[in-house]
Amino acid sequence: MKTTPFIPLGRRRYILVIVNLLAIGLTVLSFLYVQPKDCYRFCGGEQLPCPTGSCRFGEQKAGWPIPVFVDYPGGGSPSGGWRMLGPEDPPIPMPMILDVLFYSILVWLAVFIIGLIQRQMLDPKLILLSLPITAFLGVFLWMFYLIFGFTVGFDLISRGHGEGVYVNSPTSTYPAMGFSPTVSIPLEELIENFGDPDDVWFVSAAPTKDNTTSMLLYWNSIDMFVELP
Repeated sequence: MKTTPFIPLGRRRYILVIVNLLAIGLTVLSFLYVQPKDCYRFCGGEQLPCPTGSCRFGEQKAGWPIPVFVDYPGGGSPSGGWRMLGPEDPPIPMPMILDVLFYSILVWLAVFIIGLIQRQMLDPKLILLSLPITAFLGVFLWMFYLIFGFTVGFDLISRGHGEGVYVNSPTSTYPAMGFSPTVSIPLEELIENFGDPDDVWFVSAAPTKDNTTSMLLYWNSIDMFVELP
C-alpha cells in the first residue's frame, strides 16, 4: 500500500500549535472534575463515615486523570477555606505537566487514527518533537495558576468558601460556620443531600428606602442555614 505524508512539511508547525492548544484546553476542562463535589463543612476526628456535605482535610481534589489541585490544610488557607478547594490551594507542578502530556498524546492518537482511515502516514518524529513543547506549556500553565490563581480561574473549580457567622436565637448568640457559594447551587441538590428543611424563616433587612425580605431554610440535623436568592 502506498502511503503519503499525512501532514505536509509546511503545515507541521500549524498542527503542532493546534495539538498543543487542544491539550491545554482539555487539561483546563479536566479541572472541572472535582471529587468529592459537595464539601460545605469540615469533618474532623475519627468520625466515620463523614456526614453528607462534609470533607476531611486534603480530601477534595480537582483534575483528571491526576489531581492537580488538592485541598491543603492550614498554611495560607483561611479557616473558611479548610476542607474545600480555593485560590489559596496552589497547583502541583508534576501532575499538571503529566496531565497536559496525557491529553497531548490523546490528541495525537486521534490524529494517527484519522491518518490510518485516510491511508496516510503520520511521521513519529513530529510527535517526539511535540512532547518537549507540550511539557514546556505544562510548566507555563502551572505558573499561570500559581501566580494568578487568587484572582482568576477558580470560579470553575471552587463552588464557594466557608465563613464565620453568628446565629441569633431567642436566648443567645453563638458562632457557627456558614458556606458562601460562588455558583448557583440548585435547591433540589440540597434536598437530595440533606432532606427537606426543618424550618422556613423570613428575615427583613434593616429599614431602608427599599425594604427587602429574604427566605432562610434551616436544617436542624446539620445546623445549616441556606438563604434563597
